[in-house]
Amino acid sequence: MRLNPSIKLGFLAITLSFTAICATLTTSQTTLAAPDAASKAVYQQFQIFSKNAVKSTPSLDQARKYLLNHIDEVGPWQATLMTLQLENLQKIRLADLDQKMYTELFQSVLYEAHSSIGYEQKLTFSSLLKVIKDRTVRKLLQEASDLGFKLETSEGIYYPIINYETYKKFQPFVKPDIAAYIDIMAAESNHPTTSDAAFIITWDELIRRTLEKEAFLNNFPNSNRTSAVKHSLYVGYLFYGSDNSPAYDWYTEEEIRTIDPEVKKAYEKAVANREPNTKSVLLDTVDKILHLLDKSNDELTPEIKEITDHVESLFAND
Repeated sequence: MRLNPSIKLGFLAITLSFTAICATLTTSQTTLAAPDAASKAVYQQFQIFSKNAVKSTPSLDQARKYLLNHIDEVGPWQATLMTLQLENLQKIRLADLDQKMYTELFQSVLYEAHSSIGYEQKLTFSSLLKVIKDRTVRKLLQEASDLGFKLETSEGIYYPIINYETYKKFQPFVKPDIAAYIDIMAAESNHPTTSDAAFIITWDELIRRTLEKEAFLNNFPNSNRTSAVKHSLYVGYLFYGSDNSPAYDWYTEEEIRTIDPEVKKAYEKAVANREPNTKSVLLDTVDKILHLLDKSNDELTPEIKEITDHVESLFAND
C-alpha cells in the first residue's frame, strides 16, 4: 500500500525527530561516560610507568612527565592517588641519589664548581653543568634534574631534595588536604627553614609555617599526609629557636636569659593578626608567653618553660 504524501512526510518527520533525540541522548551519555573512561586510561598508563620507576630512571621520568601533562584528565580521587604515588617514588629514588652523592668525588667536584660559580649565586643544575667536566658527576646531576629534584647545601654538604614547587601544578586537581600539603612542602623546598643550624627565614615566616602545619593537623586529621606534616612540625623552633638562632640570649653569669626583641615582636604580630575563632594551641601558648614575659621583664622563667614543655609534648611524634 502506498502512503499518502502528507502521511509519508509526517512519518519521516517523526523518524528524523526520534533519530535526533537518540543521537542527542547517545552523545550526552558518551560525554558523561568519557571522563570515566579517559580517567581510567590515564591512571592505568601511569601505573605502567610507575611500576618499574623504583629502579628505572627513564620510567620515573616518564611517570612524572606523564602526570604533569595528563592530570587534568582524571578526577580528584585518581589525581590525588597518583600525586602521592609519584611522591613516594621520588622519596625512594631520593635515598638512592643521596647515597650516590655522598662520596668524596661528588662533594669535592661540587665544592669546586660552587666556588667557581660564586657562593652568592643560586645553586642550579644548569649553572653547575656549565662548569663541571667530570662525566660521573655530570650524569648524576642530570639524572637528579630529570627526576624533579633540586640541590641544596648545608654545613658544606651537597644533597638532593624533592622540588615541590613542580607539585603546585597538581593542586587544582587533587583533594584539599593534599593541595594544602603541597603548599607546606613547597615553602620548605623553595626556602629551607635552617642552614648550618641557623634560621635562614624570618621569624614571621617561621611562625607562619608553624601555624600552617598546626592548621593542617586540625583540618585534616585523617589525611594520608598527616603523619608527614606532624614529623615536620618542630614546636621547639617556635618557642626556643635553633642552636644558632636562639629565641633567648645565652645564659649570663646570673643564669638569666631574655627574649630576643625581634622574636617578641614577631610573637606580638602573630597574636595581633589572629583571625577570629581560630583554633590554635600554639597561638594560645604564644599569647600566654607574652603575658608572662611582660611580668618577668622579658626573662625566660621556669613557668614559661613548664608551659612550653607541656605543649611540645602534645605535638611530639610517637
